Amino acid sequence: MTATVRRDALLAALASAGLLALLVAERAVDTLTTPTAIASGVAVALLVEVAFLRSSAVARLWTRPVVQLGSTAGLLAVGLAGYALAGPLVVAALSWGLVTYFALLCVLLASNRRRATE
Repeated sequence: MTATVRRDALLAALASAGLLALLVAERAVDTLTTPTAIASGVAVALLVEVAFLRSSAVARLWTRPVVQLGSTAGLLAVGLAGYALAGPLVVAALSWGLVTYFALLCVLLASNRRRATE
């Protein structure tokens, strides 16, 4: 696993832990099972990944540590503000976005591993 993948996974795991801690503290974990949270979280995560794939400028920005840490902090801030303004559905959707990211990361790692063994 490359350092970049490890770093990205660690940042996403930290953000996931923060979002889940908020849902647990607010006794709103059941929001994770709502179709709206699932669909919106997955859709937005896929759109973000498409933006990275289609734009080398966006991908270059992500290589900057300040952008990586700022994005993680921003995601948590959006989760907190979203919870305060709209309730736990925002936090659940962000959580599903991160689940989608982890799934895509697993596919990437599996495809790289397959290529290395061929």
